[in-house]
Amino acid sequence: MGLFDNILKDNETLFKNELALDPSFQPKKISYRENENQEIATCIKPLFKKRSGKNLLIYGSPGIGKTLACKKVLEELEEKTDDIISIYLNCWKKDSSYKAVVEICSIIGYKMIQNKKTDELMEIVAQKLNKKSVVFVLDEVDKLTDFSFLYSIMEDIYRKTIIMITNDKEFLHKLEPRLKSRLIPELLEFKPYKLSEIHDILKQRQDYAFYPNIFDKNSFEKIVEKTFELKDIRIGLFLLKEAANIAEGKSSKKILQEHVQTAITKIQDYQKPMQLDEDESTILELIKQNPEKTTPELYELYQKQGGYKTDRTFHRKLKNLEKAKLIAIDEVENMQGKSFKVKTLEIDKKLTDF
Repeated sequence: MGLFDNILKDNETLFKNELALDPSFQPKKISYRENENQEIATCIKPLFKKRSGKNLLIYGSPGIGKTLACKKVLEELEEKTDDIISIYLNCWKKDSSYKAVVEICSIIGYKMIQNKKTDELMEIVAQKLNKKSVVFVLDEVDKLTDFSFLYSIMEDIYRKTIIMITNDKEFLHKLEPRLKSRLIPELLEFKPYKLSEIHDILKQRQDYAFYPNIFDKNSFEKIVEKTFELKDIRIGLFLLKEAANIAEGKSSKKILQEHVQTAITKIQDYQKPMQLDEDESTILELIKQNPEKTTPELYELYQKQGGYKTDRTFHRKLKNLEKAKLIAIDEVENMQGKSFKVKTLEIDKKLTDF
């Protein structure tokens, strides 16, 4: 008998539409973000009168619907008019000006990007976008490694609204003054969902994703409680999907509490504190002992203490510590030009954002 014979014989499944459990899935109705959606739309409305809209900074903890709300607004905007172009960029994936501009070229259908520099592409992008009005949504905007393309958008695109999404409410303070003074965004905080709201949101996804009556009440409520505890809807979606996979693996026609508990155990593994390698631990301790030093100064101290990694690897280690929110790297201007100062963040961080 083959390893998969039993599975192939039994084609029953608990899933009706597994894609409904993907964080990027857009339900027909996004509940409990109506006010936030209205504020986003208000910033865009001047574009309908061929005037620039307001810029907006959306902030709040991970997994509370910031991206989903913006995408819903863009979807309705595209249904309403062809005179306003929507540009959505995930800045975690497109973290440099060149990558961002190439992605914009792809969105607007411009393919002749070979051998062209960022400035050349941005000039072409501006010519095309200035024929209409534009809404830019820059998701995970704090993950950008440089902001020159954002400065170009501010200067070269005539009629636009720039919507920035971040988990870091201090993000604006890290921008250089000339960019900050041009943006002057409205601020919109997305607050965590209440317990009853999480229940309704997960129930909606459950109805989309599964056949009726496969969750017993207690198992579903346990997922709701864990999601509320961790304040992240994505965790609830993971638990729904994983508990169902575990149940199917045991040939169960119901998702029981034992299946949910096994799924929760997997989440708890992600909550373990980040394990630093030897170099990262050394660099973090160096930063604690030498606060507010620039990156070249820190690298010099690192070498004096016997550090053997290259400058490039050292900067990669700094980025790892920044992504784990153990340090902050702030850009500053001085007589010599731009530099970067590094400081530790006195917060107990855990890897719940995955």
